[in-house]
Amino acid sequence: MNQNTISGIPRPAAEPLTWPLRFQRWHRRNRDAIVAWAFLGPMVIYFVVMTFVPLGFLIGISFTEWNIISPPVWVGLDNLKKVFSSFDNWFYPRVIGRTVLYAVAILTLNIVGGFFIALILNQNLKGKGLFRTMWYLPSVFSGAVVALLLKIYLAGSSVGVLNMVLGKFGIEPTDWVNDPFWMPIIAVLFVVWQGIGFTVIFFLAGLQGIDESLYDAARIDGADDRQLLRYITIPQMVPVLLFISVTGLIGSMQMWEVPKIITAGGPNSMTYTLVYSIHNDSFAALEMGMGTAQSLVLFVILLFFIGWQLNQYRKEHGV
Repeated sequence: MNQNTISGIPRPAAEPLTWPLRFQRWHRRNRDAIVAWAFLGPMVIYFVVMTFVPLGFLIGISFTEWNIISPPVWVGLDNLKKVFSSFDNWFYPRVIGRTVLYAVAILTLNIVGGFFIALILNQNLKGKGLFRTMWYLPSVFSGAVVALLLKIYLAGSSVGVLNMVLGKFGIEPTDWVNDPFWMPIIAVLFVVWQGIGFTVIFFLAGLQGIDESLYDAARIDGADDRQLLRYITIPQMVPVLLFISVTGLIGSMQMWEVPKIITAGGPNSMTYTLVYSIHNDSFAALEMGMGTAQSLVLFVILLFFIGWQLNQYRKEHGV
């Protein structure tokens, strides 16, 4: 039987698919994907242009010696070797180690302090809205402006506000900015004070999202406040804690205002952090190769710690 007939009845030949008809069919099949990419496309392009292109440029420049004025000169791994070598009494390795110590101290105080402040503000207290605003307010201020004000407060002579207050109690004025013991502590407290508002807000949101029935059931079973905190509150806050740990680590590794505006990296290089070193080498010494090499090291350090945190979370929660 002829293929163009059905039971002896001639079947009309199929019309050839024209380009407009093919496009219409393709459009119907992929309508949802087209709409999705119409919204996502600009953001993807922006992300690629503003993230991967600069990252590629950074990696390329880190293998060169470049002072911005003359063309870059290829030096291979010399810059990275210098970062991890004994150059200038192990200057760069000590900067990296110091930055990690600052980050650990800032992150620990930020998480512990922010969590307990959030626990207090989550209670039915009078004026808790005012207290929440007070804790969040420092996060709104410019870090550079606050650092300038702090420099005035910490002035070494009797003109400094802090020394004036202490002088009322018969305490001799201290040169806080040039004190190698107190200045690192002040730097850590400054960063914690300015960033703890964000931590409190996120912890508060997490606390208010915990189902009250969990607490009610535990109280019926005889659990006290300490047990409620240990077995219900803290486990329920783990996702929030992970988010704060990641974002807090990124922020604490980039301490810049204090060494740049207040101490110029002193005293005795005690506040000479990695980001300050990157800025100093890149824009003061015009050694862009060294600056970008250190930026690459900072990127790898952050990537390592964030990956480790995510891996620990997956292991503990079976994700």
